[in-house]
Amino acid sequence: MTNHHEPPQDTDWPAIALWTLVPLVVAAGFVYAAMTPQWESDDWVRGLLVLIPLEYFRAFVTSILSDTYREYRTPLQAARFFLVSLLILIVIAAAISLYVLGFRDFIDLIRKPEVYTAVALALAVIAVDGVIGVYFFRGDPLRLAARLQAVADDAKDWLQLAAFQAPIVLALSYGVLLLLKESRGGFAWVPDVGSDALRSACLLYAAFYFFGKAILLAHANTAQFNRTGRRLFASRWIQLLIWQKSQEREISERNERSAERKRRAVLSGEAEPGVAREG
Repeated sequence: MTNHHEPPQDTDWPAIALWTLVPLVVAAGFVYAAMTPQWESDDWVRGLLVLIPLEYFRAFVTSILSDTYREYRTPLQAARFFLVSLLILIVIAAAISLYVLGFRDFIDLIRKPEVYTAVALALAVIAVDGVIGVYFFRGDPLRLAARLQAVADDAKDWLQLAAFQAPIVLALSYGVLLLLKESRGGFAWVPDVGSDALRSACLLYAAFYFFGKAILLAHANTAQFNRTGRRLFASRWIQLLIWQKSQEREISERNERSAERKRRAVLSGEAEPGVAREG
């Protein structure tokens, strides 16, 4: 394992390339789909809606990986810890889906071949990727745990902003511009949205989301993060955009400052293994 007294200082460009490869490819795919004219199917709507719970699931999987590396003892123990934690997450996700959809609709949904095949394939990829990663890992598990914790927290904040707050603001802003266009006639540049334009806009927005995800993944491997332990979306003005209640925001800020200090201690090599695993 890496010596805790030799903290990483430079930006890890190979890690950035590896971590951002998938979201950048997905973003490019959405851009290509947005530029493809004359779609005859509306399946893209359901696909984008399904992305939201899937991305939340991915964020929680990242949290599980962070816990796995934080509790790392041996490769076999780490792989077992990850699989058990993933199984618990799957059970919780299934229970939430059952509660939201109802028993009959839930059963009807999972009985569809395209649904259970896609879910099984996604879970298999997540499980195999996680097990291979932790079993063959030979670096400093505490530092990787710190990076993954920051990524998981940033991913949840980014999804909250991109999937809920930002679309509401954009829709309201567009509605106001349309009203001004119709009432005053001085906003001719505001486009009328047809089905094709709406589809392209939504797919480009999905590409924007994955590009933002690539940025937060890259940030966790930069020299700035190594030096400060501060995650990308920890700034107070960004947290204000998440629309938390004042009391909840104060609690979140205190928790984030504590987590930031722990990450900085781990990344700088100041924390002993036992201290780093607290909390």
